[in-house]
Amino acid sequence: EILEKADCGGAVSSLLKFALESERVDAVLAVKPRDGNRYEGVPALIVDPEEVINTAGALHCVSPNIARCLKEYLDGAFDVKVAVTCRPCDARAIIELTKRNQIEMENLILVGLNCTGTLHPVTAKQMLREEFGVDPDDVIREDIEDGKLTIRLKDGTEIGKDLAELEEKGYGRRENCRRCDIGIPRMTDIACGKWGTNGRKATFIEVCSQKGSDFIEKAIQVGAINVERPDSEAVEIREGKDREAI
Repeated sequence: EILEKADCGGAVSSLLKFALESERVDAVLAVKPRDGNRYEGVPALIVDPEEVINTAGALHCVSPNIARCLKEYLDGAFDVKVAVTCRPCDARAIIELTKRNQIEMENLILVGLNCTGTLHPVTAKQMLREEFGVDPDDVIREDIEDGKLTIRLKDGTEIGKDLAELEEKGYGRRENCRRCDIGIPRMTDIACGKWGTNGRKATFIEVCSQKGSDFIEKAIQVGAINVERPDSEAVEIREGKDREAI
């Protein structure tokens, strides 16, 4: 079920589910669509492993402040262990708040997500109507890769547009996202994404800390995820995608 709903292999959702089932964390902090609307998203604090699937899949038009959620609504995670999904900007903010003793990093597992930028929901809907000629409610997936914004409709149709041209017209990504030069969040415990999977429905995972290594090893041991070592070509493709995005 996770594999079917996920955009690239379901490893992130499976790992979050494992983190709860194994009691490595007390909760998962992730993002889910509000009432099934992919243009509106809310942070979700999950304690039931079976509810993790509600956060599966990418939401490019949703950008909640995860670091603020940790600091203000979870009291900096000083009294609770949390697995957190985070884009590069989320991870950097969490690290800065940790330096200021406002978040307890020792209680966190940071699950990083590759990111090429997010779209403002209002602007995205307007763009879909005027540039793509589609009803925003018919879009079930969007992707930013190879200099293109590609959408997929309910009937399986895919439409791609040049991202630079869209942004020249005032559409496309948020301005801060256009300035960001970090696509792979290697400051997290594990960095996950599809770059390097060569079109397979799989997840490329980089282990970036000892905590991340321990986490992945335990997940493999119990069969929460199936893994294989990427070959040198896959690694180079991943690096190339990152350079291209920057």
